Amino acid sequence: MKKIAIAICLLGVCGAVYAQRDSRAEVMADIERAGGTYYLYPMDQPAPTPAPKGYQPFYVSHVGRHGSRFALGSKIYENLLEIWTRGHEKGWLTPQGEAVYEAYTALYPSIARREGNLTHKGQAQHRYIASQIYKNYPAVFKGPTRAEAVSTVSHRVIVSMFSFLRELDALDRDFSYDVDYGQPYQSYLLPDVIDSDEDRTEQAAQKTSCFLESILAEGEVDLGAMLGRWISQPDSLLTEPLDFVDAMHTFVSSLDNLDVPAPEVFYSLFTPEERYAIWRVENCAAYELLGRSPDTQNLRVQAMQALWDDFRGKAEADWANGVQLRLRFAHDSTLMPLLSLLNVNGMGARLDDPAQVEGYWRSFDIPMACNLQLIFFKSKKNPDILVQVLLNGREATLPLPMAAPGSFYRWEDVKNL
Repeated sequence: MKKIAIAICLLGVCGAVYAQRDSRAEVMADIERAGGTYYLYPMDQPAPTPAPKGYQPFYVSHVGRHGSRFALGSKIYENLLEIWTRGHEKGWLTPQGEAVYEAYTALYPSIARREGNLTHKGQAQHRYIASQIYKNYPAVFKGPTRAEAVSTVSHRVIVSMFSFLRELDALDRDFSYDVDYGQPYQSYLLPDVIDSDEDRTEQAAQKTSCFLESILAEGEVDLGAMLGRWISQPDSLLTEPLDFVDAMHTFVSSLDNLDVPAPEVFYSLFTPEERYAIWRVENCAAYELLGRSPDTQNLRVQAMQALWDDFRGKAEADWANGVQLRLRFAHDSTLMPLLSLLNVNGMGARLDDPAQVEGYWRSFDIPMACNLQLIFFKSKKNPDILVQVLLNGREATLPLPMAAPGSFYRWEDVKNL
């Protein structure tokens, strides 16, 4: 224990300090980050930092989002087809708009009525995540290995769960698992939270709306010029121009999640600056709804206490019952407030100014198949259980003293968050 105490002193960590990040630079370096939660899972995970000498991994507690899916929205593909088709038939499309119409109608049969469905790419992401856990923490799988897995009632989540489990089953001949889904798990994986204070909810929505208006007023996005590139008579074709732009941005953001290649014309619809500006508004809206915004009652964040209690309550019981992996499968609207509750990587920041949100809260940090892993380690010579915290396979921070480099924390500290 003395070595760990020394490590804490050397690290100088009495609670994590989070520097504001340059999200604009990150988005411009990889414009697909502007897709926010449609961003693809990073399938290039680095090897984790080894545990302190004498410590071996023995248990994994995990919650993950479903993998890549088709765009989400009520008839989003059908509604866009109707608009582009009507514009074509009325002769209201520019040459670029006509190219989009032709490409869209060609792609449409492969996406029609698939809103929200998991793609094969989404299944592959979960196989990859499972294989990384198996590769990086082989001691967990030494001898007979048992997993307990649960999911929400969503089909895309259930299929993601089985993709994960099938990969481990193929890798480990002694692997077994119990699996379930349904309303009992929905209550903590995706609680039905209704904001009781309508005035505060409206205040949060108004702040996002004002932020959008400021971006438009400052010329970060010229809505008329943007629509004019696609449509010669936008006032005749569109009753809700902002809704159409939002739907098109969602469509473009979702393209990399498909199993078929998308025509290049779609990727030139928005300039990088436009995509960044649209992301800023959408990111702010997500923070207001699912983060620790001072404009809301934080009901969604507080509701994740039940999920964190499941982490804490199941861990030691699993150790006693011979369960090596506790796996949970859910949604981005699960991970976002949970990460805020635990203040992972500073996501628990409380921010009044919408312009500052992107420095701490970035929706692309919750990509498709996003997952939080707690890897537990024990030592024969030391009674302290250590926990390594991983977000999307990368070492993440908690607002706690770090026991060793590599995002290792004492379980006694972590469970009291």
